[in-house]
Amino acid sequence: MKKYFILVFSLLSVLLLVSCGSNPTHQAVGSDPVLRENATREPENTATLVDNVLPSATSTATQIPPTQTPTLEPSPTQIPLITMPLIGSEPHHPESESTLTLLTEVGAQIIRFNGVVWYNVEPQEGQYDWGSLQKLDIAMRELAARDIEVILIVRGTPDWAQKVPGSACGPIAQEKFGSFAIFMSELVRRYSQPPYNVKYWELGNEPDVAPELVPSNYPFGCWGDSADENYGGGYYAEMLKVVYPAVKSVDQEAQILIGGLLLDCDPYYPPEGKDCLPSRFLNGILANGGANYFDIVSFHGYPPYQNQSMSQEWESPGWAARGGVVVGKIDYLRSVMQQYGANKPLFLTESSLLCPDGNKNECMPPDEHFYETQADYLVRLFVRNWALDVAGTIWYDFEGKGWRNGGLVGEDANNPKPAFQAFKYLNEKLVGMSYIGESPLPNGLQGYIFVDDDRETWVIWSQDESPQAMELPSNVIAVYDKYGQAVALQDQLEVSSPVYLDMVPNE
Repeated sequence: MKKYFILVFSLLSVLLLVSCGSNPTHQAVGSDPVLRENATREPENTATLVDNVLPSATSTATQIPPTQTPTLEPSPTQIPLITMPLIGSEPHHPESESTLTLLTEVGAQIIRFNGVVWYNVEPQEGQYDWGSLQKLDIAMRELAARDIEVILIVRGTPDWAQKVPGSACGPIAQEKFGSFAIFMSELVRRYSQPPYNVKYWELGNEPDVAPELVPSNYPFGCWGDSADENYGGGYYAEMLKVVYPAVKSVDQEAQILIGGLLLDCDPYYPPEGKDCLPSRFLNGILANGGANYFDIVSFHGYPPYQNQSMSQEWESPGWAARGGVVVGKIDYLRSVMQQYGANKPLFLTESSLLCPDGNKNECMPPDEHFYETQADYLVRLFVRNWALDVAGTIWYDFEGKGWRNGGLVGEDANNPKPAFQAFKYLNEKLVGMSYIGESPLPNGLQGYIFVDDDRETWVIWSQDESPQAMELPSNVIAVYDKYGQAVALQDQLEVSSPVYLDMVPNE
């Protein structure tokens, strides 16, 4: 009965809002980074490629409109419940006791780890050095004991298996697909069982980058083929066709993720001077019949902090036409899958609000305003992805300062960053709840409704980060900020950063 009254209240609120001329419709936000300076990343980092090394050309693609992501609103006959997706982060040292403690404290449900380098484990064909994975053994065992899931990245082509000689991040030679399948079978056999229990396997990292654009031993890339209309995605599909059946023969429950797609820009709405060809990598996989040989589409999206704001998330030209760097990529990937009759879950396996060194005025070093904005962005990102039915979201990265100041913990592990505290409270607050629709709010505010058997919570924020006023509904019983601190109840609430509204359904 309580869910029924939740439904009636939400529907009446929407009708009342419409009668007053307000617009509760979702306005997508997000955008691609614009400050990808041409700088070398540390080997352990796995974030996005610099813009200015990607190929440029005049686009000849036919423009098609973005697919429309439906607004999920309560209905008299059906409530489209979406249960909580997986949320987590990407540590570089998950075997560390301090890292494990912090992952448990923040409530990470899953981690992603760039942890298996094929050329280290099988330097000679058929000869495995499992001792090289000693730290991985410790990490996987300890994470499983804490009920934290793992996405394990497998990358690094040995010399004897390289299609492009000298390129360890590059594609595997076709005649060695079978050897890679055997290796994956042995790897899955080893780690899918107790005490490790690994179920998620990501094959490469940002494969939609060409070998000539990055150093050969980079931890991302580089299966891209700039001479191919689908940038090498079809060749990657050939690998999947050999490896996927081998993995499933060992563990039917294993989930194969394609390597997290960089998706430089939108091929249908390209910025001036770019054709965005690398973003057709998924087209190539699907056009070559690869849909039956993977389980999840992994992708990446980062906005940079600029002008005291996260507005580059929705304003940057690479993805602005579809709503931004995350929402736009979700829309694009789903539209590509729709073209080929595929329907795979999406998993955002790298994201955060970055403060790049190229932004010298605001990021060397960042000030407190950046860290507060970053915490705001974390809540917006996780909640919005939940509403868009994304299977999971990984914050990159976890320990320390992080790549371009994206680290969740920060440099003082005894006093973690605001984003860490916001993650912790979001998980505590919303765990066990389900998303049912968008909050009926005045223009300028964005919000989402979550329920369980006896609770209803709205998570709301200002769309453009500026303070927005709203009248509190009469059935609000408590308001909390993004860290879980109580906000005084008043008739009118001013909102900029995310807040949580606890409601009592009208009965």
